Amino acid sequence: MSGTGLSKTSVEAYLSRFAASRICVLGDVMLDRYYWGRVDRISPEAPVPVVRVNQRSARLGGAANVAANLRALDVDVTLAGVVGNDAAGVEIGEILENQGIHNRCLVIENGRETTEKVRIIAQSQQVVRADFETDASLDDASRRRLRSELIDGVDSFDALIVSDYGKGVVQRDDLRDVIAAWRARNKPVLIDPHVGHFAWYQGATIVTPNTKEAASFYGEAVSHEELFSSLGFRMLAELGLDALLITRGEDGMSLFLAERKQIHIPTVATEVYDVTGAGDTVISVLAAGVSVGAPLIDAVVVANQAAGVVIKEVGTTTITKDQLYNSF
Repeated sequence: MSGTGLSKTSVEAYLSRFAASRICVLGDVMLDRYYWGRVDRISPEAPVPVVRVNQRSARLGGAANVAANLRALDVDVTLAGVVGNDAAGVEIGEILENQGIHNRCLVIENGRETTEKVRIIAQSQQVVRADFETDASLDDASRRRLRSELIDGVDSFDALIVSDYGKGVVQRDDLRDVIAAWRARNKPVLIDPHVGHFAWYQGATIVTPNTKEAASFYGEAVSHEELFSSLGFRMLAELGLDALLITRGEDGMSLFLAERKQIHIPTVATEVYDVTGAGDTVISVLAAGVSVGAPLIDAVVVANQAAGVVIKEVGTTTITKDQLYNSF
């Protein structure tokens, strides 16, 4: 048994059903590029370290990393989003194909810059990050295409994840109609939120902010546990959610449910190297669990366990079913 009372037998049963799950991920698609090396000296040009690069890699980021997490768990996953007609967009397409992620709902928008985040890592520590991106709204053709794919195709999926990074893909009016269409068919909608967009998520199944993001909804500092609980139940009610999951770093997670029921799940992490992408892992595993009929609390416990594994690695990473099972 784990510390939460979830048996490995139950975990194995849930994981064994993941391959039958079909999940759509809507959101801001990114390319995470890494340059790995060592620092041996300071630049004579400016007081900055010189990183001697000895390795390069590229990984899916943003909503695409959510899709990658799902695919690593054997879930049948479709990515819905937008990339530009540029080199980064092409590279994302190639990675999606290699990983077996469906891209039929991925729109190519001429003239749009694909979001690309470049990180330079030295001795396992991030030295600097450079972002190439736009947060402009999509053009009308892209919006209509995505809206049609998500509303007309709802019966093709078991769950929808919305991964909102505020880069223009998630639009308030379209999201409202998408949520309504999916909930009308009793399909769960899970949202990893963007600060400033919380009011857009009205009627979703579950939203997964961290503590800082949740507090920003009301512009309040969370100074003690009673205030934290009050904030959670307030958000749950005002957004009309089935549940609210607030991730709390080293303090674990808090799940808020109807009838003022709050469940705390302690962290399982013993080492933390990099929290990049941990939220993507949480919502991926959570959605996979819910989509195969796991009780919400069990799905949260498994997601919490997965997060404790991936933050031991540097950069965005995924977790397999075997790794997740063996971590319990």
